[in-house]
Amino acid sequence: MNVIAIILCGILCASLGQVFWKIGMNAVGAIDKFTVSGIISMFLNPLVILGLCMYGLSTVFWLVALSQKDLSYVYPFIALTFIIVLLLSKFLLHENVGMYRIAGTLVIICGLILVVKS
Repeated sequence: MNVIAIILCGILCASLGQVFWKIGMNAVGAIDKFTVSGIISMFLNPLVILGLCMYGLSTVFWLVALSQKDLSYVYPFIALTFIIVLLLSKFLLHENVGMYRIAGTLVIICGLILVVKS
């Protein structure tokens, strides 16, 4: 499998993990104090558990990518998670995405293009 495809699979898993965490935590509700009961309610939520599994899968893809390419090449691709999470937040979670967030995302895309071309 192409290393870029491996990296993209890992990034997609990490991005989905973030979204599952957010949906799960919306169901749990705000945790005002760091208590044992708050921690238990977080980790008993099925979507939080699914998010953790997605992060674990992301780690597997990441390790495979690192076995094939330099860290200095692979690591900047993490910037794609910002872009994917921004899009998923807008379209799945219906969050407000303002111009500053869009501008920042465009800067990230430009930087990523430079890394890929190097």
